[in-house]
Amino acid sequence: MIKGVLSKLSPASKFGLAIAFTITSFFVIYVIGIFVSIYVFKWNIMENLSSISDLTNKESIKYLKFFQLIQSIGLFIVPPFIFGFFCYPSVKEFLRINKAISLKVLFLSIMAGVSFLPFSNLLAFINSYLKLPSFLSSIEQWMRSSENYAAKITDAFLNVTDYSGLIYNILLIAIIPAIGEELLFRGVLQKLFIDWSKSKHWGIWIAAIIFSAIHLQFFGFLPRLFLGLFFGYLLEFTGSLWYPIIAHFINNFSGVMLSYFITNSTISEKTNNFGMTSDTWVFGVIGGIIGILVFTLIVVKRNRVL
Repeated sequence: MIKGVLSKLSPASKFGLAIAFTITSFFVIYVIGIFVSIYVFKWNIMENLSSISDLTNKESIKYLKFFQLIQSIGLFIVPPFIFGFFCYPSVKEFLRINKAISLKVLFLSIMAGVSFLPFSNLLAFINSYLKLPSFLSSIEQWMRSSENYAAKITDAFLNVTDYSGLIYNILLIAIIPAIGEELLFRGVLQKLFIDWSKSKHWGIWIAAIIFSAIHLQFFGFLPRLFLGLFFGYLLEFTGSLWYPIIAHFINNFSGVMLSYFITNSTISEKTNNFGMTSDTWVFGVIGGIIGILVFTLIVVKRNRVL
């Protein structure tokens, strides 16, 4: 049988195979996306490379969002299932999406995720003051420029005023990344690094570091590292990937909704910085403490020891 045919490979070999599957999947699905854009949307990306970077053009934003969706599917959602099919007898068991969800643990996971929101903002505030050594100033400048451009793209994506745009953003920025990134980073990589290092803690930390670094946003490294650790430990203590997926969704969903309400002038723009200003940082600390206490309840509830 083809299923599980590579199950006896070493963790190192499986890691290399996972990277190969991911790269191949990305290119294949991206090419499919290009054909769809040409023959369905009648828009040839190869002939409009210069215009696609115009963030003031609604058509450009539409196609940037489309290719962001294609990229997320090709990079994060498809590879874990292909890899799991060839390397493990049961894909669902390998990815840990086969267990029923406990409503009590789900409620605690959501509570912890919500509590950590202002704490993540506080970490982002601290991260903004980190500087590289002077001999790496050119790299730091490149990082700042890249991050500023990424922030402009994110702002352009989130700048919607109608419900259809909001629903699409929830799919693109909250649902797909929550499912896809958890499948790849926690479902696949964390499992491989745990098997490779023979340590759950090492596996969780390495996967979280890669998760944060791959976003290529140095000045958001600390909050993403923290979230990666939260999602990773949540998986290991609960044994189900659905909990970190839902916690990840809550984190992304809150950002989408805040941006929507701010764009429509329903709430103040200051709300987006809650926990990272001189008069709100204490709420970031309190949120972190509450989140840790709630997470402790999850650990006690599941009665697991790492």
